[in-house]
Amino acid sequence: MTLLTGQDETDLPGGRSRPGAAWGLNALGIAIVAFWFVKNGIALQHPAWVWVLGAVALAAWALREFGRTPRLLVVAGVLMIAAGTLTVVPTDSLMIVPVIVGIVLLGANLRVPVWAASVAALAAIVVVAVSASIEHASVQFVLGTSGGMLLGVLIGFSRRQFRIAAERAREAERDQQRAELLADRSRAARDIHDVLAHSLGGLVLQLDAVEALLEAGRVDDATKRAAEARALAADGLAEARRAVHALRDDAETDTEADAGSPEVPHRASRPTTDPATGLAALIDAHRSFGGEIVTQGDTALTDLDAAHRAAVVQVVREALSNARRHAPGRPVSLSVIRDGDAVDVVVANPLSGGGHGLLGMRERFAELGSGAAVEADRSDDEFVVAMHLPVDELAAEGDRP
Repeated sequence: MTLLTGQDETDLPGGRSRPGAAWGLNALGIAIVAFWFVKNGIALQHPAWVWVLGAVALAAWALREFGRTPRLLVVAGVLMIAAGTLTVVPTDSLMIVPVIVGIVLLGANLRVPVWAASVAALAAIVVVAVSASIEHASVQFVLGTSGGMLLGVLIGFSRRQFRIAAERAREAERDQQRAELLADRSRAARDIHDVLAHSLGGLVLQLDAVEALLEAGRVDDATKRAAEARALAADGLAEARRAVHALRDDAETDTEADAGSPEVPHRASRPTTDPATGLAALIDAHRSFGGEIVTQGDTALTDLDAAHRAAVVQVVREALSNARRHAPGRPVSLSVIRDGDAVDVVVANPLSGGGHGLLGMRERFAELGSGAAVEADRSDDEFVVAMHLPVDELAAEGDRP
């Protein structure tokens, strides 16, 4: 984004509202200068051209306050400088005020080059010096008016820097908002993937079991399995809706949707961070799908805090879903090992494959920002998902007798 071509709302009264004090001070300044211009003009009997140029400078000043287009504001600044400069000497430096205001306006305007105010001030100083020489004004008069113009350059440059900093801050805020939006979308997509992989994978296994039971004439068992499959599908659909609503950032819609959805049995398709549950729901669900799993260690994950426990639950859920898809009927091992100030969680199954879930695993752990890490790769004849997480000392102390 180029700042010189962007809209600077601080220049537009019709854009961002200016403080009432600023309006009042500028209106007071115009009134005071106009009053003394008329009073001194009558007393000194200014020629017609001084009256005309003075009126133009004051009108341009008023236009600067009420103008609503960027080009009009630039024109107002140029007119204040040009008309005011030619009348500085005849009005005994009174009209230096609109000249300084015009220089500040050009200097602070992000649409004009940064050197424009300095060039305008230099040209005005030359005009004033020539006029002072013709009118036999003192050197002190020239130096005083020149100092006022240079002060206007400095004020304009200072306001420009402030506006540039404000614009950069707004741009940084917009970039941050875009980054947060992309991160939210990534999380929602990852959640949808995890939910669908778990729910649909489990649903296929349940329906396969229903078909086998029906062929064997075990109608009651098949009916039970069908009910479990329905509960799993409904729960997965509800969780997918939550992920979509999170992507749309529509909390009100999410609440209404939840309120209108029928309650269904919980099938561990959604993550849990309850310290009393940990991985238990996932283990039970895996076994209910016909899978075999051998566990070792503290599956309640009591040594981890809620955020790390939730990440482990999500990754283990994805690992078990992959195992059911790529190695159905093969045993899975789940180990939770406390190693000093860290916890290692390892899920291994024979000859599994990769997928988008592996990227989601790494993204979840990267978001924790605590040094936790996850690796997923083949090792001999197994596919191993290994997690390394810091221990939550408060949780660990609370579990000690």
